[in-house]
Amino acid sequence: MKTRQYVSFDWAIKRLLRSKANFGVLEGLLSELLKENITILEVLESESNKDCKKHKQNVLDLKVKNSRDEIIIIEVQYDRDYSFFHRILWGTSRVVTEHLHEGDDYLRVHKVISVNLIYFDLGEGEDYIYHGSTSFRGIHKNDVLQLRANERRKLDKDSVKQVFPEYYLIKINRFDDLAKDTLDEWIYFLKNEEIKPEFTAQGLQEAGRVLAYTKLNKEEQIEYNNYIDHRRRRDSELRTQFSDGLEEGLEKGLEKGMEQGMEKGLEKGKRETARSMKKEGIPAEIIQKCTKLSLDEIDKL
Repeated sequence: MKTRQYVSFDWAIKRLLRSKANFGVLEGLLSELLKENITILEVLESESNKDCKKHKQNVLDLKVKNSRDEIIIIEVQYDRDYSFFHRILWGTSRVVTEHLHEGDDYLRVHKVISVNLIYFDLGEGEDYIYHGSTSFRGIHKNDVLQLRANERRKLDKDSVKQVFPEYYLIKINRFDDLAKDTLDEWIYFLKNEEIKPEFTAQGLQEAGRVLAYTKLNKEEQIEYNNYIDHRRRRDSELRTQFSDGLEEGLEKGLEKGMEQGMEKGLEKGKRETARSMKKEGIPAEIIQKCTKLSLDEIDKL
């Protein structure tokens, strides 16, 4: 087996990257993704991102606030989830409401950015990085609604979409391992848990130091190994359930198909027999007794 160099990002984000001393790792990833220098001020705790013994049960992995007073939520998801789009909508909505206190002006609503690192194929599309934002477009003129100058000053925003949550979906497993830019270098690391010497992405070399398996103490190594074993068993169980379900479905489908085929064949045979008897001039009543077809059906042949 390949010697483990780095701990997985989903484990690190719950253990190592909450420390202010390690903010540089997340700042690097977010800066490369958002194409601006991100400075993290603090990790925010809430009911929506507390640790969970089951590891993944509709919890946020990490929630941070940056120097622009924006809240960034980060989630790493391995298991296929058909409700994932609804989950990320719920996640941003909850963050918006839990950070607006009773009596606060609506202008105090925080901008929320949802970053989702997913290891299953969500939706249908050819890319591996998707960005979603909200804008208002005219039905008749097809123009995009903009802020007036006084609104830009009051809101401290340049555009309407900056008020609303934004979403980033990074489909790790769809990445082709060809790092064409510094963001790709991060995605290569997230997929392969490997940092090539020539990589220059912001925060990535620091990630190599912080996330090194050998830097963990003995207790942390045991905890991490147990976590990985748990994830492997869970993945194996999910694959087995899927395989068993598929096999059972195929067997039932084949049985049902054979039954339907026999029924259709028998019906077709009765009609062919009735048609031949009718050509021979045999009375319809006799044909009916032989084929069990109705007189109306025989008349239409």
